[in-house]
Amino acid sequence: MKVLIVLAHPRENSLVHSVKNKFEQGLIDSGHQVTTLDLFKVGFDPVLREEDEPHYDREEQVFSKEVHEEMERINQHDALVFVFPLYWSNMPAIMKGYIDRVLNLGYAYSPWSSNTMKVKKVFWMTTTGASEAIHNKRDHITFLKYYFNKVIAGYCKIENSRVKIFDDALNKELAINNHLPQAYQEGLDFDKW
Repeated sequence: MKVLIVLAHPRENSLVHSVKNKFEQGLIDSGHQVTTLDLFKVGFDPVLREEDEPHYDREEQVFSKEVHEEMERINQHDALVFVFPLYWSNMPAIMKGYIDRVLNLGYAYSPWSSNTMKVKKVFWMTTTGASEAIHNKRDHITFLKYYFNKVIAGYCKIENSRVKIFDDALNKELAINNHLPQAYQEGLDFDKW
């Protein structure tokens, strides 16, 4: 399987990068081909400007060169993996902007016909400073799964969508002994769900 990882964290020495690296190694060790798009490293512009705004009054959409290239990049893969930290129970602005601009009308969703995005599997991997208990108390895990699996993936007609939350990210012992081995295992088991 060809897997595109879309990464959003400005620091390479972050838990997000470490989780991505372990996951990627698991994918490679199980025979998958992996491409990583580091949104910060490439300087992706997250602002949805007029040229990439969806036009609901016409069936055929025209996008900027940058967005068209990202759509083509996604279509060269079988699966899409987003790796990011949680900010206010959501993804960082740069990743939200990537989704706003690239998973656009006529490509990722369409009221007129089937979309042209070829990916049928998406995986959301995120880190959070809060513990699982705090997230459960506030019902955030239910919200996050609904938002990523139903609101975004579901709207794009991607039924095979899953969320993995690496909680309590500031606990270095937990990260080393639990999160990083889990990330590697997620890569190894990626084609099992």
